[in-house]
Amino acid sequence: MPVNSSDPRSVTSAPLREALARLGVDSLVLAIHQASFPAALDDLGHGAPASMRGREFVDFAARLGFTGIMLGPGGITSPANPSPYDAGLFSRTPLALSLAPLTQPGWGRALDPAALDAAVATLPPGDRVRHRYARAAVDALLRDFHAAVRARPDAVPGLAARRAAFAARAPWLAHDARFEGVAAAVGHDDWSRWPADPPCDADAADRFALVQLVAEEQHDLLRRHAREAGVALYADAQIGVGHRDRWGREGLFLPGYAMGAPPSRTNPEGQPWSYPVLDPGQMGDGGAARAFVDARFDALLAHHDGLRLDHPHGWVCPWVYRTDGDDPGAAVRAGARLHESPDLPDHPALAALARVGPAQIDRSLPRHDDGWVRALAPSQVDAYAAEVDRVIARARSYGMGPERLVVEVLSTCPRPLAAVLARHGLGRFRVTQKARVTVPDDVYRADNARAPDWVMAGNHDTAPLRLAVARWQGTAEAEHRAAYLAGRLCPDEGERAVLAERLARDPDAMAEAMLAELFVGPARNVMVFWVDLFGGREVYNTPGVLTDETWTLRVPRDFEAALVAAQAGGAPSLGRAVARALRARGLDRDDEGRALAARLAHAPG
Repeated sequence: MPVNSSDPRSVTSAPLREALARLGVDSLVLAIHQASFPAALDDLGHGAPASMRGREFVDFAARLGFTGIMLGPGGITSPANPSPYDAGLFSRTPLALSLAPLTQPGWGRALDPAALDAAVATLPPGDRVRHRYARAAVDALLRDFHAAVRARPDAVPGLAARRAAFAARAPWLAHDARFEGVAAAVGHDDWSRWPADPPCDADAADRFALVQLVAEEQHDLLRRHAREAGVALYADAQIGVGHRDRWGREGLFLPGYAMGAPPSRTNPEGQPWSYPVLDPGQMGDGGAARAFVDARFDALLAHHDGLRLDHPHGWVCPWVYRTDGDDPGAAVRAGARLHESPDLPDHPALAALARVGPAQIDRSLPRHDDGWVRALAPSQVDAYAAEVDRVIARARSYGMGPERLVVEVLSTCPRPLAAVLARHGLGRFRVTQKARVTVPDDVYRADNARAPDWVMAGNHDTAPLRLAVARWQGTAEAEHRAAYLAGRLCPDEGERAVLAERLARDPDAMAEAMLAELFVGPARNVMVFWVDLFGGREVYNTPGVLTDETWTLRVPRDFEAALVAAQAGGAPSLGRAVARALRARGLDRDDEGRALAARLAHAPG
């Protein structure tokens, strides 16, 4: 019986993973933030990865052939800012909990199922994340849950021992629980306005600690389930330090400076992130900042199978700016790199932190340029690599090699960072929709990738693939893209012009060709953002812009049927894309290759 390749349930992991092996692709990772997981029966407006439906989505990804799932940062966000990249570093957000298990015997039936059903019934309709509703509903239900557990602690099997063990392996718990207790007692979480010796609501602190135990146990359930499905879970180590994590730790940070992003081709004005800068003087063995960082990475590595380093520049050559002015935008544009500023007159405080001398600076270039540092001695590379060395050593202690370290290097890669990547054989990101395909050496072109690199058509900060392609239609960009993709995907020179003409006029064909190009090589790691998998056209996030729609897209509730419908409506097909990549590489010329391509694409080999 022929395989219907338009049905994602027929594109099982076995043929696709066989195709990946033929193509030399080691990793195919689906990127999705926790909030975007599909709704379960106990849905309260926010994804719950460990729910039954969340685990079914993991199985679905495995059947499609994904080898990993890249989770976004899972920390607690503020009511005013739902960005996971500004969330807390240690505590998990309660919004991502599946609450139905709390109504079961394993938790002493501490949560009233009728109360949960009532909260689910009043959820506003639609598949969007409902941040405000979820926050209020989850908080109310967890208050009742905690009260019931405190009233009957013996009803929860082994609770005292579980809580004690959790506290012992989570050195951050006491700090974060006290933060919640003080916030509850004072009435707000802006610690900069708290009194010098604030009161603490012990009940709120205890509730927080209990909920964090639930969150860890649910996450570990998800990880076990993913491993059984053959899927690795990747953590996302965001570079910023959240508001709650700064409380009581201000002494860890370099005074007078904040971290941001320098001017770049993506953001010519730079980005004043306002993140604190860890004090380099406290990052050595025995330093307080060192202990903070080690605890942070331990918390991630102990519960995941891989790690994404968000903006690794921050660990190697951070761009910093002064905080004593009134215009953060102007300040970040006038900033400097923390360790490459030996004699800048506007940043005299950075001279003592320089790892290069004045003679190593190319002053014909702007100080944010990748070539600002001319060259490095081996001992200087050692100094720059210290933090990444530590992360890799720590990851190895948890059984992960450098191949499980995903490094988010985008348009800028200063010489010190490039040297650190080379030291460990680490790759960078190639976001192909950002490529200038008429520029042969453009960093985003997939044909310029190296084997360790990660290629992707887009990510959470770009336009969805189908929207990007639609915007190119009728422009010179569509013609340029079509010619470039045809050159990558069509080994037959005579057919290349025909394919280019089709791609230029058919946006759906171009979108699928862009997905196919990811598998042609030479990069051995492919990442697909979930919106692109489902052929979405709505923007998930626009950097620097916060609206009621930002960070709210979710996988459809009935994701299996939704993918079938999306592909019937012109969305790219993963199976067809991989089959095209096999043909582009000439890997469909033997009997097995032809059969494999036919099964993936439901087309003759």
